Amino acid sequence: MKSLREFELIVRAADAGSLSAAARQLDLTPAAASAALKRIEAEIGTPIFVRSTRSLRTTPAGDIFLRHCREGLQHIGTAFDEIRTKSERIQ
Repeated sequence: MKSLREFELIVRAADAGSLSAAARQLDLTPAAASAALKRIEAEIGTPIFVRSTRSLRTTPAGDIFLRHCREGLQHIGTAFDEIRTKSERIQ
């Protein structure tokens, strides 16, 4: 199972157009971010991003994966918010 941090890496890399920028935002080294991306792509069996020396853009498979990453992170954030709200009322 992949960690939320890896899904955040994908979303932030797509938003920034840069894996290095995403790594900085998540306090990762560029090497660690690159290794995480390679693991995900190996597991999926296809590249998520087309990389160049100056930019990063999603592949068609990456578009699909990115959409699901965004939705998943949004659902998890909503769950945290709902639980916090209910916990505050109980206390």
